[in-house]
Formats: sequence, C-alpha cells, structure tokens
Amino acid sequence: MTRSFFSSSVVALLAGLATTPAAAQQRGDPVQQNRSGVAPQAAAIGYDGAYAGSMSQSVGHLGAHSKPNCVFSRPVGMRIERGDVTISYTDWGGHKIDYRGKVDHTGKINAWHTNGDGSSSILAGRIGGDGFTGNLLDAENCAYALTMPTPTVATAPSTR
Repeated sequence: MTRSFFSSSVVALLAGLATTPAAAQQRGDPVQQNRSGVAPQAAAIGYDGAYAGSMSQSVGHLGAHSKPNCVFSRPVGMRIERGDVTISYTDWGGHKIDYRGKVDHTGKINAWHTNGDGSSSILAGRIGGDGFTGNLLDAENCAYALTMPTPTVATAPSTR
C-alpha cells in the first residue's frame, strides 16, 4: 500500500506536535531550560515576600555629606513579587519614595528612582541568609545603609 501526499503530511504534522513543549509537559517529559541551566525567573521567585527594616545614614560612604536634609535613620520596606522589586520609604519631606528594579537568581538587587530633576538614584544590594543588605545615595547626596531581615510575610506567586 502506498501513502498519498496528504496522509504523509498528516503523519509528519502529528509527529511534530508530539514534540512541542506543551506536549512534552503533558507527557511528563522534562522541559528544556535556557543555556544558563536555570528556568527563567524561577530562582528569583524564591525571594518573593514583604521585607521590613531600616536605613541608616552612612556619612562619607559613596561621597555623601551630612546635611540638614539627611535623616539619621528611617524605616524602609521592600516587596518582591515574581522577581520584581519595589523598595519604599518616606523622605524627610514626607514624600513616599519608590525604587523599582529586579532581583536576579543570585539575590543581587538593582533598583532605580527617578528624581524630580530627571536624574536617577540607584539602590543596590543583595539578599542572603540574613535578609537584604544594601546601599543608596539619594537625590540630596545622603548615603544610607539598608538592612531588612528575612521576609516578614511570604507571598504566593500571583497568577498573571
């Protein structure tokens, strides 16, 4: 018996569908990962949660000076959801300041805030076994060291 062009095409199409990632997942086959060997965002999700702590002035660090607008210490909070980071505090004038960025699979965080004059302030740090530690130099040239222990509230990944 010979196959027609149509039946050969159908067989080839069905064979191709059987090897798609969705079909592989349904069969329980391992899903191929990216070149780094880490599923995208999978490791960063492990840091999800709400963190709370403090930021303390660190005079002389990052070229900072003590000025009247530099507050010695203030509370700070951080929320991480699916690798997206928001770090917030209230400045000396009572304005809420948000730094937004990402956490990578090693726990490194880089976040930015756009100042009123269009310039950016950068907050950098790392999450480790004792929580988050980091530094920032704000728009007023005040430098702060931030510490936030392990998450105060663990959050389940949201569905998007």
